[in-house]
Amino acid sequence: MKHLWRLFECAMLALPVLLVLGGDSDAAEMKKFTLGYSTVGPAGTGLWMAKEIGAFEKYGINADLIFISSGPVVVQALIGGDLQGGLAATNAVIAAVLGGAPLVAVMSLVNRPYYRLWVQPEIARLEELRGKTLGVSRFGSVTDNLTRILLRKKGLEGAVNVRQMGGTTEMAAAFQRRQIAGAVISALRVDAPMRMLVDLDEMDIQYSNVVIAVSRDFYRRSPEAVEAMVRAYIEGVAAAHDQKERALKVIAKYTRLKDPKLIEELYKDADKFLERVPRVEPEAIAPIVEFMGKKPIPLETIADNSIIDRLVREGFIEKLYKKR
Repeated sequence: MKHLWRLFECAMLALPVLLVLGGDSDAAEMKKFTLGYSTVGPAGTGLWMAKEIGAFEKYGINADLIFISSGPVVVQALIGGDLQGGLAATNAVIAAVLGGAPLVAVMSLVNRPYYRLWVQPEIARLEELRGKTLGVSRFGSVTDNLTRILLRKKGLEGAVNVRQMGGTTEMAAAFQRRQIAGAVISALRVDAPMRMLVDLDEMDIQYSNVVIAVSRDFYRRSPEAVEAMVRAYIEGVAAAHDQKERALKVIAKYTRLKDPKLIEELYKDADKFLERVPRVEPEAIAPIVEFMGKKPIPLETIADNSIIDRLVREGFIEKLYKKR
């Protein structure tokens, strides 16, 4: 009897160790997923919310979000295998793919421009921009392409100078010093008078701003992890739509903004422009390819909508919004 009691005591002493080991085993089953993102604008909101509400863990992946300030650097990290997924400007991903990079976009987060043309306060009409200069971050960037689309649609192509500034901070500084007449940007944060002359959303432009891409090799080896990431992201967008106060706090955390007005503006753009069904649409990538001077390309060259299409058929996305 004493022997049996001793065995029972040993078993009870070992139980906490077994529980801990069991917990580690469960954690080990979570697929590691490092996801880089290159924006602190509205397009990042769904990703941040997915992380904060535990959506990645819900679908079986242990996701680390890493901010990388440049889309092309995100692309290079994807190619090098340092990232499993990357949120970057669509034009950066397309340029890499057309250059031979084995990447594929599995979601387009925003298919309409949430950008505005901000100008110096004395400019009241587009015609007054003739002979003046608009700033863009870099040639071939989102700001550059949208500026040229705007000028073309308004019959001002070639009549307005376009100057490369380097980044949004440099664009704002140049505007404040009155070195440029204006800029196409989502929000111009300067301590100076300005006028919002054109809201590009009202121009019926389809333009893919940001995608999430993965390497084709990783997609082939771990399709379940990629689908888990897609599901988590979509749930993050739905949560941002439904949980505004929490979303405002999440935006403040990831952007480090302090001004409640700026945080509110960013949230409004996220709520309005983030796609509930984030398909990569052919019409939204066509202008990007055109401005690269390339011939039209099949969508499959740069994108795979199969996960999104399957989730739509299953009613996954519809259910997320029905229960809210």
